[in-house]
Amino acid sequence: MDFKALLDQHSEHMRRMQSQIEGLVAINSTLQARLDGQAESQAQEVNELREKCGVLESRCGSLERSIQVLKKDVSWTYTAPDIPRSHWIEQGHDEEYAGNMEGCLRRIKEDVEDIRKGGNIDCTCLDFYGQMEVLHDDALLPHFKELADAIQLSNGIQRINIDDIELRPSALRILFPAMEGRMTNIDMRRIRIPGPDAVKCYEIIASSIRRNHALKELAWCSNLIPSDEQADLLIESIIDNRSIKFIRLLNCFKQSDANGCRAMASLLTCGRPFNLLNFSGNGLSGIDDVAAALATNPQLEELLIHSNELNDRDAELIAQALKQNTYLRTLYLKHNSITSVGFLTIGAAFHDHSSLSAMESCNHTCWVDRVQNNEQGMTPRQRRNRKLYQLLSTRHLEGSNARHLNAELGGEKFAIKLVPKVLHCIKRYSSDRTADWPKPLSITYELIKSWMMPELFEHH
Repeated sequence: MDFKALLDQHSEHMRRMQSQIEGLVAINSTLQARLDGQAESQAQEVNELREKCGVLESRCGSLERSIQVLKKDVSWTYTAPDIPRSHWIEQGHDEEYAGNMEGCLRRIKEDVEDIRKGGNIDCTCLDFYGQMEVLHDDALLPHFKELADAIQLSNGIQRINIDDIELRPSALRILFPAMEGRMTNIDMRRIRIPGPDAVKCYEIIASSIRRNHALKELAWCSNLIPSDEQADLLIESIIDNRSIKFIRLLNCFKQSDANGCRAMASLLTCGRPFNLLNFSGNGLSGIDDVAAALATNPQLEELLIHSNELNDRDAELIAQALKQNTYLRTLYLKHNSITSVGFLTIGAAFHDHSSLSAMESCNHTCWVDRVQNNEQGMTPRQRRNRKLYQLLSTRHLEGSNARHLNAELGGEKFAIKLVPKVLHCIKRYSSDRTADWPKPLSITYELIKSWMMPELFEHH
């Protein structure tokens, strides 16, 4: 008996110790949770402060450049030397090119003078689309400097278009720093960057994009990105600059050594909110990583991936992603290699007629071109209401609503209690019906005459 009492005493002691250990573990878990929460909060504060410091440093750099310009421009005149027509001929160009360059220099001077006068203009003097390709020449650098100085002192320039021109580091070092804090929209198309200068040029452009906290829209179109290294520089600068909301990277990866799917997946998974991402014309195919990123529900409103090489397998991946995505509002897929079968697969993510619950679980947020019965210009709630009413209307034509609802609502025991709510929903869903569908009174009458009315009245 003494031995049993000793064992009982020891067991009680062990029980108390175990209880104390469990209590300490619980306290430790609570403290760890608090510590993790504080660490996360502090990390967020550090990131916010780092971002604010970056903005302030960018503004300080812009102000310093403005001061330097003002020091030498007390009584400003356009001082870049004229380039005689003979210069272009001596460089091996023809008369047409020489004549076009005269017009080019005249346009630069006109824009500079307008900007200096305080004009709120879109700077288009470097946009040569449909005219010719302007090749690099050191004689142009003083004129670029005049333009950069004018931009540096401006308050009203929102956009600059640069198109069909060869840019080397010497020109980029003049133009791009002046845009920081001044340009909200940079649109660059068909830019020629010589191979030996590619690394340096992309470093200059990426560094400037990262520092330009006024920038909201960036278009990089038909500028072939030579490698993943240069693509990473460009993509990382976009991600780091939290002001950019609209991104257009068109026709940059097709016939390139850079992986367009990898670049797009990086943007989708970076955690940044974007209004628009346009990756059309990039020869994309095998978009497993992109679809997986899209399924994580990134904060992206509009995605354009038309004019690529997407096929029915890609369509299946997109359909699976859209079942998880509740944020994307618009998706363009036209001009791909997706057949009607592929679009039907995507359509299944928006319309599942097997039950009301299945239809409810569909994607009601996104509008996709080439997908039928997917109306544009409607709110998610309106789309949902219309789809549910369409399902009730289809069953009404067969007189099968009561039968289906009994099965879907868990049998007669539960269905009876839900009848009033169903009748109310029919009226609510009908607000977004189309004119050719049955009126709500017809569907209501069908249910009333066939759906356990005596039992329903027993439940008042």
